[in-house]
Amino acid sequence: MANFIDDCLRNCVRHNGAGEALVYGARRISWRELDERASRLASALASLGVGKGDHVIIMLHNRPEFWEANYAVQKLGAIPVPMNYRFAPREIAYQANHCGAHVFIYESLWQEALAGAREQMTQIRHYLCVSEAPADCAQALDYEHLVASADTDYPQGETGPEDTAVLCYTGGTTGLPKGVMLTYQNHLAMLHALVENLVGRLGSLQLAPELEGNLRGRVPGVALRLANARATRWLLGRRALQRALIGAAKRQIGTPLAVRLASRNPTKAMMPSFPMFHDAAYQLAVLGPLLGNLTLVMPDTVSFDPDAVLQLVERERPLLLGNVPTAWRMLVEHPGIERYDVSSVVVCATGAGVCPAPLKRRIFEHFPGVVIADGFGQTEMTPVTSFRFDTSPATLKDNCVGRPVVATRIVDEQGQDVPAGEIGEIIYQGGSVMKGYYNEPDKTAETVREGWLYSGDLGFFDADGDLHIVERKKECISSGGEKIFPHEIEEILLEHPDIQNVCVIGVPDEKWGQSVRAIVQPRTGAQLEEAAIVQFCEGRMAGYKKPRSIVFTEALPVSPVGKVQRRLVKEAHGQSAAATVGA
Repeated sequence: MANFIDDCLRNCVRHNGAGEALVYGARRISWRELDERASRLASALASLGVGKGDHVIIMLHNRPEFWEANYAVQKLGAIPVPMNYRFAPREIAYQANHCGAHVFIYESLWQEALAGAREQMTQIRHYLCVSEAPADCAQALDYEHLVASADTDYPQGETGPEDTAVLCYTGGTTGLPKGVMLTYQNHLAMLHALVENLVGRLGSLQLAPELEGNLRGRVPGVALRLANARATRWLLGRRALQRALIGAAKRQIGTPLAVRLASRNPTKAMMPSFPMFHDAAYQLAVLGPLLGNLTLVMPDTVSFDPDAVLQLVERERPLLLGNVPTAWRMLVEHPGIERYDVSSVVVCATGAGVCPAPLKRRIFEHFPGVVIADGFGQTEMTPVTSFRFDTSPATLKDNCVGRPVVATRIVDEQGQDVPAGEIGEIIYQGGSVMKGYYNEPDKTAETVREGWLYSGDLGFFDADGDLHIVERKKECISSGGEKIFPHEIEEILLEHPDIQNVCVIGVPDEKWGQSVRAIVQPRTGAQLEEAAIVQFCEGRMAGYKKPRSIVFTEALPVSPVGKVQRRLVKEAHGQSAAATVGA
């Protein structure tokens, strides 16, 4: 009998058992320890009745116990359901009831919110509490006691590539969250697509001087010279060679040989602002055991702390540092960033939202000689659909997420392809398309039509074949017959030195149908007035795009990945324009 994730973990234990899988503050966890603890928890969960196909909620921040719980559930053939730990009681109850889970793993930090939801979750039979103080777990089973007292034998559940690996819930920005069923094969297909895309770019590989300087001492000089040689680029650009490399990589990924070879070159990565309940980070829980040489370094803080992140970068020296755009902005604006040694970082990754070109320039300033890897996608696509690599500020394009890694089209309202440069809805096809929405066949059929997933994102291809993101389709503002894209206006307003954050929405307007409203969060201590913002817009955008009303707020609601929750902003500030003009 085979179990997809168990087989991968055993490869890691056999060929890289002492290698570090996780670093969490001062804790260091090897693949062997991670697998053993996950096996003990699997045994304990089995004694509570968890078996193949069951759903188990995991409400933990990025800490080792998340990985243990995830793998324990998957060893039994069950399905982990990561939950947003910032949820209010109503949201906790909705997801728990919707997925039908009977076991709920949480940490005591979220006890208060969970207590408010318990009465509504009558189907939950067992709560497991993760806490450094057992007294905090009075109404739950103590997680650590269960792990310590269980043995490593458990009834392995059979799973293959087509089985559901995880049930990830969407952010619910336009309504109730939907449970996205992602299979092990979805994750494999996404990894294969990335490999194919990367190999396909080898022929155009050129190292910028800054990047070449950063690689000296890490890569033999002869290798750098070969990489920059014209003959090498010609050879790597041959399709026959590329097909051979891609085929070999696909055959070897996840095999014992691949793990054994990879273990000789361990790679440290940090993704401090990506929560594990978001598939942009969760994919590492599947890809990590497949690759076998990845060490994920995690701060032991719950909230994003620039100082803690920079200290950890200096101490652990990761090769890759990934952040959502909001966290990158916090890092590059941090007054003490120059005090830290960040020279180990070669790849600065960004995702879970479009990273504007001005912000990428700031990243290059503070992390010289890096590659900025910009991934774009959505949960329903496991999640990456396009990737862009920039090796210097000279190559940057605004709102550009690079070349698709899956079949991608831009279509009009009738589903017909539009010419390059014309805006339409982005649709995708490929092996990473979700299995479907859990228990929502109608919404699945609405989203996936004739094999194409309709993303709800508006974008266009430029003359180079690069994909540009414009806006979410449902967030486009129609004013006097003109289409206005909030993201464009927000990027301009964020250039104002006294604006910390901003959200642009459309509000009802008797004359224009909708008018533009900007909800502005000033920087601490700034004295902003509406007239100054309107004047700032002069010459920077067309007249019909300028905000007709401006509302000031102390804080905007943001998701754990730093995205402004536009739905909540509309609920609070979306009343008719006449009511608050000049507010």
